[in-house]
Amino acid sequence: MKKILILNVGSSSCKFQIFTKELKLLGKGLIDRIGITGTSFFYKDINNKQIKEKKDFEYKDFAEEFKRFINDNNICKFEEFYLMVHRVVMGSEVFPENIIVKDWKTIEKIEKLTPLAPLHQPYNVIALKEFFGKYKDTKHVVCFDTTFHSTIPEKNFIFTIPYQFYKDYKIRRYGAHGTSHQYITEKLSNFLNKKNVTFINLHLGNGASVCLVKDSKSYDTSMGLTPLGGLMMGTRSGDLDPSIVFYLINQKKLDPNDVENIFIKKSGLLGIYGKSSDMRDVISGEEKKEKRAILARELFIKRINDYIATYLNEVEKVDAITFTGGIGENDLDLIKRVFKNFHLKKIKIKQDKFDRNLDINLLSEKDSEIPIYIIKTNEELQMAKIAKILLKEL
Repeated sequence: MKKILILNVGSSSCKFQIFTKELKLLGKGLIDRIGITGTSFFYKDINNKQIKEKKDFEYKDFAEEFKRFINDNNICKFEEFYLMVHRVVMGSEVFPENIIVKDWKTIEKIEKLTPLAPLHQPYNVIALKEFFGKYKDTKHVVCFDTTFHSTIPEKNFIFTIPYQFYKDYKIRRYGAHGTSHQYITEKLSNFLNKKNVTFINLHLGNGASVCLVKDSKSYDTSMGLTPLGGLMMGTRSGDLDPSIVFYLINQKKLDPNDVENIFIKKSGLLGIYGKSSDMRDVISGEEKKEKRAILARELFIKRINDYIATYLNEVEKVDAITFTGGIGENDLDLIKRVFKNFHLKKIKIKQDKFDRNLDINLLSEKDSEIPIYIIKTNEELQMAKIAKILLKEL
């Protein structure tokens, strides 16, 4: 049986899903702590059969260890994967569309974009190189986080610096989480039975972004040149006064690389709370009345409010405001607090609980001016669909 392997690689982990050629899910898994002591494998099939394993290895051995795990545990025969779909964060204007990888030159071009997504792109590329090099008879498709945002108009992607920097160096807003935003767009469109939808989607997790979708196309988004901009995140600062960079370098004599590292890996929830970048730990700290945990959560909510207000002003009417991602799909208290003091529109969240088994949950009262939904995202399924469209199988 021909199968599709979806690889969503991060800096120390890889989420993966296995589909039939007809897009029936066979199972999903996670390889965690890659390159760190305690590397773990987890897989669960559609019959809830679970496989757990531990074996330390480095990224350079990723493809080999992944094949061993699949074969040794009789998940399937590795040769059945006729298609591998790779998630890559940054495509920029070099790759405005998702692509079929046919040669090493294409991978080299993707690798050159690493400075635009330093947290994830290096590992996306390592995995792509490993699998492409070892399995040349398999078709390889790359889905870029930036592709969905290629429809953003110039007034929303250009920065207010000399225009020549865009012309010469392509410095502009590229956004991220495009695969998730695209999946939610299609899901909401089908749910509302509307060909085109206009709404605000908040993908909230360790990485977080907002997307204003107009007529089912990305119209504005919070992340910028890199995934560092926009909302406050787990370890990333989000938007800030750029003069902070110069102050730390010129006045405090910090190395530019150290400053970049601070904004990417030591800021956000971790920077404010000081103990953890995980929202669940922040909530626990807030419940214990820890001041910095309370502040971190307040700041996270404020940034969300600011973006919703801005995006509501860009369109005449929205069909909905939706929440997705690890935080967005689970943190009902946060969603309620987002709209508790939201004065632009009358919005009331009606329930204290919601059905976590449903893909879509309506949270708002009937008389709310804008419907509020939690919608479960499925980036891996979206990637499989994208790949099959590229291969003209859908």
